[in-house]
Amino acid sequence: MDTEENPLLIAALAYASKGWKVFPVYEPLPDGSCSCLKSECKHVGKHPRTSHGFKDATTDTVTIQEWWSSWPNASIGVATGSLSGIVVVDVDGDNGGFVTWNELKSTLGDIKTLTSNTGDGFHLFFICPEDIDLKSESNAIGNGIDIKAEGGYVVAPPSLHETGVRYTWEADEE
Repeated sequence: MDTEENPLLIAALAYASKGWKVFPVYEPLPDGSCSCLKSECKHVGKHPRTSHGFKDATTDTVTIQEWWSSWPNASIGVATGSLSGIVVVDVDGDNGGFVTWNELKSTLGDIKTLTSNTGDGFHLFFICPEDIDLKSESNAIGNGIDIKAEGGYVVAPPSLHETGVRYTWEADEE
């Protein structure tokens, strides 16, 4: 695949141009296994290809182009927290996140923000507050809703989810 036509590379470079630090993540294979080729992989398509994971994340275009030249199908990891200036609320439908989210919405109302759809839920993107030390935490808001902030990352569109569905931006679907 010509890297200039690779939608994953194009997206990774676009995120970097926003100041979001990116890095390559192993992608799921057509048979549902992980491209890391470990038979017992518990994080199919969601773990870093680089030695230091999100700590290797960068906005350097040359590095990004080299990564996606080496791994043209790699999913896109985006570092969260102060590295990229974003905090992501990760609603995981498989773990009860939809139920929790609907309960929160009935109390707080609907939240409009940049949103990506994953294979089994969605990510809500927010600007990272500078005056609050916000750490990544599982089930931080309730069952099935994680916070991705300092020390965390998310997989971003148009990466492939292990379900075979591509991550998409909600705005692209309207």
